[in-house]
Amino acid sequence: MPDLPPLPELHFAEIPATSRHRDTGDRLCYMEAGPVDLPPVLLHGIGANSMHWRFELAGLADRFRMIAWNAPGYLLSDNLRAETPSCRDYADALDDLLAALGIDGFHIVANSFGTRVAQCFAYHRPGRIRRVVFTGTSIPHSMSPEERARSVEARARMIERGGYGFGERAAALLGSAASADTLALVQQTVRATNTVGFMQVTRFIAEAEMPPLAAGLTMPLLMVQGEEDFVAPAVTNAELLAVALPHARRIMLAGCGHLPEVEFPSRVNDLIAAHLR
Repeated sequence: MPDLPPLPELHFAEIPATSRHRDTGDRLCYMEAGPVDLPPVLLHGIGANSMHWRFELAGLADRFRMIAWNAPGYLLSDNLRAETPSCRDYADALDDLLAALGIDGFHIVANSFGTRVAQCFAYHRPGRIRRVVFTGTSIPHSMSPEERARSVEARARMIERGGYGFGERAAALLGSAASADTLALVQQTVRATNTVGFMQVTRFIAEAEMPPLAAGLTMPLLMVQGEEDFVAPAVTNAELLAVALPHARRIMLAGCGHLPEVEFPSRVNDLIAAHLR
C-alpha cells in the first residue's frame, strides 16, 4: 500500500496485583508515539486493536503524546475473567493502564466499542477526561432478551471461523469512498482479533448495564460520523447523544462508513487536532 505510515513499537504495562482478580494474566499492551505530556488515549472498536490508529499515531505525534491501548483480550493484552464483563470492568482496565503510565488527566479519541469504554470511564472516573472525540459513536439501546440473544449469536457467526476469516467482513465497515487499499488495510487489522476477547465485548455490548445516556460526559465532545455508517448509524446513536448533550458538536462525512479515522485520516486528524488544542 503506498504511503502507509509505519507503526510504533508494541509496549507492555503491568496490571497491578490489586486488579488481577479481574484478569487472566498480568499485562496490558499499547502503542505510543509523540513527546507531549497530556495524551490523547485512543480506544479501538470491537474488531480492531491499536493498529487501527496507524494514521493518528503517525499524523498527530508531532503535537501530542498518542497512546493507543489494546483492550483486554486484544493483541497481547490478557483477557478479563468475566464471560460478560461489566462497564466497570473496562473502565477499571483503562484506569490500570493509565496508572501504569502515570497518567491522570487526558483526552480520549474513540471508535465504536471504544466510545462505550469512554462513556463507562467518564461515569466511573468523573473529572479525569479533558476532551473527547468519538467516531462511529455507539450508545446503549433497550433490547428484549430475545433481541440480545440474536445479537450475540450474529456476532458469534462473524468470528466462528477465526480471526483470519473475520477479515472478510471488513467491507461492511466502510463507505463507498473507500479504496481497495483501505479495505486491505482494515482486513489486515481485524484479522488480529481474538475470538474470546471479541465475544466478551459482544456480550458486554448486548447485555451489560450501561450508565444513563450522556452521564459523565461534561467535557467538550466532538462526534465525527460517516453518512454511510450502517454498523452504528448516526440517527440511532450520535444524534441521540447530541440531543442529550447540547454542548456536543457533530460532523458528518459523505462517502464514509464506520471508520472515519481510516477512511478519511487527513480530514479526521485535522478535526482531532483542532478539537484537542
